[in-house]
Amino acid sequence: MSNAIVDNRFLLSDQQRDALLDWIRQRPCNGRPLHAFLSSVAFAALRQQEALALRVRDAHLPDEGPGDLVIRPRRPRDRSEAVEGDDAPRVVPACPELVEVLRQEVARRGLHPDDALFTCDDGRPLSGAVYRRAWNQAREAVLEAHEIDSPLGRHVSGLRDACISKWLGQYCTGFKGFVVAERVGVSAPSLVRRFPHCFRTSGDIANDLIEAAFTTTGREGDKRCTARHA
Repeated sequence: MSNAIVDNRFLLSDQQRDALLDWIRQRPCNGRPLHAFLSSVAFAALRQQEALALRVRDAHLPDEGPGDLVIRPRRPRDRSEAVEGDDAPRVVPACPELVEVLRQEVARRGLHPDDALFTCDDGRPLSGAVYRRAWNQAREAVLEAHEIDSPLGRHVSGLRDACISKWLGQYCTGFKGFVVAERVGVSAPSLVRRFPHCFRTSGDIANDLIEAAFTTTGREGDKRCTARHA
């Protein structure tokens, strides 16, 4: 995850996200696998390489309700993203909408547990060149002219940023960073630095105080917040 501060004025709305994903789904070439892949970024806040590494066995996709995805360990390019226990798999919730998309993709292609969850229709790996080209075409087809020229969803990672921001807004202010940080595989202080608007309740945000709280309370805060929302 980049260390650049996210400008909340340029986060994709749910409506924009859905319109972009729907346009991609209807592409005659690789539309379905691209839609499934980008949906995993949009609804589970996965890094693109994490999504591409998923195997069918890593996805728990029940017939009804939410599921989850198991993300295997990786070495972060930026060690500031590392979190305690990053050598162990982490489990990311998959909302019912994402579960349905992935279930349909597994059934459509007749995939087996060891198969890659996302590939091109012809079985070739889903490369960055393929999905970035599709994403750029979707932006040009869906967004308004002034939005195309703006940072709004300029990169596929904008789907992840929008999801993280939404998750941060759903948790208690005091410890929400711990819950979301564990879910997306980064440190809590990095979320404060990158998404300051999510931690601002009134006036200017006190980054140093929040980061100090993260440092001293550690995972105890995570446990308390998780317990409140159990």
